[in-house]
Amino acid sequence: MRIAALALVLLLLGCGGASPQRTLYLFRTELVERTGRVEPPHRIGLGRVVVAPYLDQTGLVVEIAKGQVHAARTHRWAEPLQDALRSYLRAEISSALGFEVGIGRMERLPWEYTIDVYIDQLHGTMGGRALIEAGYRITPEIGLGEVSEFRFSSTAPLPREGYAGLFEAEVDLASQLAHAIAKDLAVATERTPDP
Repeated sequence: MRIAALALVLLLLGCGGASPQRTLYLFRTELVERTGRVEPPHRIGLGRVVVAPYLDQTGLVVEIAKGQVHAARTHRWAEPLQDALRSYLRAEISSALGFEVGIGRMERLPWEYTIDVYIDQLHGTMGGRALIEAGYRITPEIGLGEVSEFRFSSTAPLPREGYAGLFEAEVDLASQLAHAIAKDLAVATERTPDP
């Protein structure tokens, strides 16, 4: 009986070894020093940022075969991806435009233009690339023009192997998306009819 109990304890100790270390990834922009407040030519706000359901979980995602994805267990987002992307895109769009884009609906004045973003794909591939596919809509306040809808897709090689390389490539792709939004927003606001 004692031998069986000892064998069970040894088996449990063997299974209870050190768990793999988790790595958490955080979407953040490079800090840029700004002096003074720049008055925006238009009140622009970032509305909804929605990620596809397969991305709405904690692990970074890799497509392991056509139509099959795997979410990492130990390489995770430090915060919900949807929230991280919303904050990141706002900062990058603001930087590209040269003035702050709003993010809270409780601001003093209503936005003249609202940007909504839908991330359909954002993952790595077994071929060492990352990809993004997204749609975004620029909705002007009534009387300022028509709703404009856009699609964006791009791929990038991983700058290094592993999940750290995947993360870096995904940040680069999200930055490309933000710059495309800023460019299309500049065009949309130029078409604003004169009062």
